[in-house]
Amino acid sequence: MFLANAAVPLASVVDTAVIGAVGDKTDLGGVALGGTLFNVLYWSFYFLRMSSTGLAAQAEGAGDRLELQRILVRAVGLSLLLGALSLLLRSPFAALGFQVLQGGPVVEEIGGVYFRGRSWGAPGAYATFALTGWLIGLGRTGPVLVVQIVFSLTNILLDLWFVLGLGWGVAGVAWATAIADTLAAVVGLGYAMQSLTARGGWLPGVFERATLWSRRALRRLMSMNTDMMIRSWALLAGFAWFANAGAKQGAATLAGNHVLLQIVTVWAFVLDAYAYTAETAVGQAIGARSREAFSRAVRVTTELAIVSGAVFLVSTLIAGPWVLERWIADPEARSAALRFLPYAAAIPFIGAAAWQLDGIFVGAMAAGAMRNASLWAVVLYVGLDRALTPLLGAHGMWLAFVGYYVTRAGTLLAQYRSVTRAFR
Repeated sequence: MFLANAAVPLASVVDTAVIGAVGDKTDLGGVALGGTLFNVLYWSFYFLRMSSTGLAAQAEGAGDRLELQRILVRAVGLSLLLGALSLLLRSPFAALGFQVLQGGPVVEEIGGVYFRGRSWGAPGAYATFALTGWLIGLGRTGPVLVVQIVFSLTNILLDLWFVLGLGWGVAGVAWATAIADTLAAVVGLGYAMQSLTARGGWLPGVFERATLWSRRALRRLMSMNTDMMIRSWALLAGFAWFANAGAKQGAATLAGNHVLLQIVTVWAFVLDAYAYTAETAVGQAIGARSREAFSRAVRVTTELAIVSGAVFLVSTLIAGPWVLERWIADPEARSAALRFLPYAAAIPFIGAAAWQLDGIFVGAMAAGAMRNASLWAVVLYVGLDRALTPLLGAHGMWLAFVGYYVTRAGTLLAQYRSVTRAFR
């Protein structure tokens, strides 16, 4: 899961690196705004991954193979439907989004090019959420690694070809990622079918309409997914607020922040390996009704996550300046990134608790508690930003953003009892 998760954010990292090498701060700012807008669309449906993992892990722990297969069918079907709707509604969504985000006419035009191109990969991206979530719930992390490697390698090679070879610029990095999303979904589907075959194939009754799409199952799925979607929107609102705050500080700060967020995202996904492990182990422990297995999963993964976060903090402070000097061609954007590097370096350590608690709550399928915690966290973050930024400028903006990870962990910890209710 370390390797698989490290590969996930490489799409944005490579997109940013290629544009940073051949473009200027306007191009980087456009990719930042377009990427922020796409992330609202993309991560709004991340519940497909989380619900698939939690439900599959609990079904696996309970030994319910029939329900395990139904979970796969429902998740993939829902992901394709949502992908089609995203494509149909992308133009009005983009128009609304760029009314909210502030980057200037040129930056917004470049951001629109990136958003429209990358949107074609939405159906594949959502299907990959569902498929990899289901595989993680079964503990099949090897195939998840392969899916992410296929995605990343395809994206990297097409980025180099489309941008450096064909000169397509921002449109090239967008189309490279969209194609990679689609190919990853095909590979993920192949591994899901392989898992079913190894377990004896489809069971009789899986596709019976009365049970596959029963009101009770759909009501539970939609209730849980709605809570997780609200939770995702709350998190996205926090990140959009940060992107918008950076845009108000000028194109150089916006571009520098975008590069630093790629570093933060890499560490977040790597540390999410512990959270994903907790999702699987906690879900299976609850399915098997084992309090001992639950406690061990929580303790071991949390201890390792915090220690790893400290290692990543030190590593970023040591290697970060060298990386940024070679990553960003524009001198103003590079200077902004170097100025705020210490804040980005602190996030892996401070954010480890929030990410780990997310994994525990997903495994327990405590979706309502996650929704409430996220709403409170973003409200507290916005309050911090409005208090600190007028006083300290861009440094206040970053201090508030670091504080956002503290509020995320604190609001989840306050509702931890909802996780242990399964054993009462």
